[in-house]
Amino acid sequence: MIELHKSFFPEIYEVTTCQETDTGYKFDLLSFSDSAFCPNCHVESRRQHGYLVRTARDLPILGKSVTLVIRQKKYFCDNGDCETDIFSESNTLISQYSQFTLRCREYMLKVATLVSCESAVKILAYQGIRVSGDTLLNMLKTAGKEYVSTVGKNIGIDDWAYRRGQKYGTIICDLDTHEIVDVLEGRDSETLEKWLRGHPDIEIVSRDRASAYSSAVTKVLPNAVQIADRFHITKNLLEALNDTIKTLVPEIVAVPCEEVIEPSAGQQVREVKKTRKRSGVKPRS
Repeated sequence: MIELHKSFFPEIYEVTTCQETDTGYKFDLLSFSDSAFCPNCHVESRRQHGYLVRTARDLPILGKSVTLVIRQKKYFCDNGDCETDIFSESNTLISQYSQFTLRCREYMLKVATLVSCESAVKILAYQGIRVSGDTLLNMLKTAGKEYVSTVGKNIGIDDWAYRRGQKYGTIICDLDTHEIVDVLEGRDSETLEKWLRGHPDIEIVSRDRASAYSSAVTKVLPNAVQIADRFHITKNLLEALNDTIKTLVPEIVAVPCEEVIEPSAGQQVREVKKTRKRSGVKPRS
């Protein structure tokens, strides 16, 4: 039996065997739990039914893949009012019907959000995690549906382009956490007004100079403080500085030059020839 630190696997599992190959590692985990809670009625059960064998991929070790073969216990639900008869135990290692452990899934999602899915496939394969681009894309879509955003009291609003010159939207961020709160279809005042009515606790709104955003915030949240974002503050400062310089400095500035530049010998000869030619004096043969 191989003993590993409890931080690697949940306490209810015991590592029975470990096999190492040229491409990766395979761990056999056996559950020795005494009870589990029904996922439907949340009533604890101690009557065991059998085992459920699951295979999942975990985070790699030194660039080699890791495969877990997990023998989970199945229990009877003794609650007569519950629709579930038999269920398998759950833990923080792997979710139901998943092919990856939760920590491996979280790591893959982080890589996929930083680069494209196809680029993430190459990076993960180099590290020892083999997955397809379609699987990563489906995982991102599922994670997006599961994500619940929390809106603080300070937000930033700006428009962005789905396709420049054709389709635009509105992106809303939390100024304290710098996280994206929501993305709205369109950048008109009506779309923003509808969203702001559902968040009356907002106190500060950072926005650009668009009149649509200004009118929406003024109409729905008249007590909220509206401030310009960092980009437009800098732009306003540069425009004011430019106007000030134009009023104080003339357009044409004459630079005095007291230094007398002596002409070169070639320039002197050319000037003499031009003078003789204008006066009608023939050059010497």
